[in-house]
Amino acid sequence: MRNISVLSYKMTMADASNPSGIIPVGRQFDFWGDAETELMILNDGDESLCLGYTNVEIYDDIYVGDQMDFKATLVKVGNTSRTCKVQSFKVATLKSRIDKNCTNKDEMHYFEEPELVGGGTVVLVVKKHLQRGRQPDGLVIDPWKEYKGGK
Repeated sequence: MRNISVLSYKMTMADASNPSGIIPVGRQFDFWGDAETELMILNDGDESLCLGYTNVEIYDDIYVGDQMDFKATLVKVGNTSRTCKVQSFKVATLKSRIDKNCTNKDEMHYFEEPELVGGGTVVLVVKKHLQRGRQPDGLVIDPWKEYKGGK
């Protein structure tokens, strides 16, 4: 059973709702939902219904340009319910955000360890008649193999 799903994403101006470049907290829920959905599809063969989030904590802002990992971890499996821990990690940020002397506005600063910027718990439901069991992990070793002459 696959217990973790991680969605990596670089935040863009399309994710921001104001000129300051701060990403609204609600946008994290969108990405957590995507990571949860992938996890449920791989474990049950179907999407889930979200019953709700609890213990949500936001530790830091996310900005346009930040490289993020959104993680869903399956922590409890019931008859139809699935409990997941969701987390947001900042992997990199614009160097100019942490070093005011930086002149290259596109240069990135990668953290040695991803920084936890938010998290919580979510309960999901996969109706019994929709549960089809564990699915293939979805990994494709070489999707272009047939176009390379089978090499």
